[in-house]
Amino acid sequence: GVVKDKKMNNLFRMQYKWFKKTPSVVIFRNFDEGDQDRDTGIMTELPDQRLQDWIATRTVRIVDEITGHNFAYYESLKLPMLLLFVDKERDNKEVFKAFKAVAKNYQGKISFAYLDGKQYATRKIALGLVDDALPAMGFNTLSGQLYPFPSWKRLEQKTIKEHVEDFLAGRLKPYVASASEEDVKDAASQALKDGAEGLVEITKHTFQEIVMDEKHDVVVLFYNQYAQVTKDFWPYFKKTVERFKALEISSLKIGRYEVSLNQIPKDVEFETLPAIFMFPAKDKNPPYKQFSGKAKVRPIMLWAQDVASIKFAFPNDTPHLDEEQRKAYLVQIKERDERVAAERAAKKKERIAKLQKDGELPSESKDEL
Repeated sequence: GVVKDKKMNNLFRMQYKWFKKTPSVVIFRNFDEGDQDRDTGIMTELPDQRLQDWIATRTVRIVDEITGHNFAYYESLKLPMLLLFVDKERDNKEVFKAFKAVAKNYQGKISFAYLDGKQYATRKIALGLVDDALPAMGFNTLSGQLYPFPSWKRLEQKTIKEHVEDFLAGRLKPYVASASEEDVKDAASQALKDGAEGLVEITKHTFQEIVMDEKHDVVVLFYNQYAQVTKDFWPYFKKTVERFKALEISSLKIGRYEVSLNQIPKDVEFETLPAIFMFPAKDKNPPYKQFSGKAKVRPIMLWAQDVASIKFAFPNDTPHLDEEQRKAYLVQIKERDERVAAERAAKKKERIAKLQKDGELPSESKDEL
């Protein structure tokens, strides 16, 4: 709405103190019962920002829960996002109160929001918050750099404000997580013991060199070694590595990337772990190709064959089996086919006998069934 009446303007300016002079724009926010917020901008003091942009950054809740419905809108604001991860089964009143108190002072500079820390555990790790502690807080930046709030600090109004101020002033050093050489050696040694010969251990520092190699198609498993679902999936992925190694497909590399030790690479996005991606030799640009089928050896191998840019062929339709396993498999198939054929023949014989007994089929007609 537009207010032109001088008396009304004077009332708002003198009594309610919403603004000091005109022309001014006032935004009323009343998303929650009993929680009305206002924001005022003097139009003549907005030379570097279009009014539309100013309004857009202020028509969201000061603090809101991130969902699949509003995340795209927050992204469109092109502002750094300070995300608070909470355990929604606990009482978070105090941390929400402190978070919102700080947020009120940074409208238009930073978006403040919270998420379910258990549901979005992968997003939490992606922001450099690798332990299980909740609540936890970190910046989601346009550059992809990480600025996690130290887990040993208490989340209260003073410490949250300090973190925000240090970020805006450039005093925070971006956190770059990359597994150490010792971590890589330990992981490689364990993989070899498990039989996954040829598996490449990839870190944040080696990702570009290994994965973006344009001479090879590269399959990468992103995982968290402490998650039970990863432990359950490992035998299948290990077997996949074994089979590709045995088939000597030199154009294909297979690696794994531990997200609890390494910062997730830019433009690699997934909702759950473990996640498998293909980085084709002739197409290293996002969006990257993610496996979405049944998490078994054969489907993964057939998917890799399908999306690889350097084409290769399998010797047969059971690439997940070695020669001995294939022979056993073929014997099983033969026995199954023979058993099914015998069962069908027996049922046919019973059916003919019944029809003959009931007088519905002459004995010489039995071969016609």
